[in-house]
Amino acid sequence: MAPGEQFKKEDMNLILEINKKAIEIEAEVASQNEEIIDTLNTNKTKIDSIERKVDFESATLIEVKKLTEEISKSFFEIKVIFAGGIFATILQIIGLILTYFAAKK
Repeated sequence: MAPGEQFKKEDMNLILEINKKAIEIEAEVASQNEEIIDTLNTNKTKIDSIERKVDFESATLIEVKKLTEEISKSFFEIKVIFAGGIFATILQIIGLILTYFAAKK
């Protein structure tokens, strides 16, 4: 527009309408941005909670694995002792039988 020219009323109304729409769009975008930020914060909180649970469960699983290994070792020791006891008992029974038959002769 050249200097000295004036805006017509219709031009001014059009500019005002465009500015009004631009402000409405900016307000809507700001509202959506707030919703996005709230959703991101909520998701961050959930992720942090899940990570804490996973860390706890991982630590728990490690402890369970260690306990399982210890129990397995204990069971093996018990089996060895039990087998040794059975073997000794069998030897004593055989000894008693041999003694019985030797005494009968």
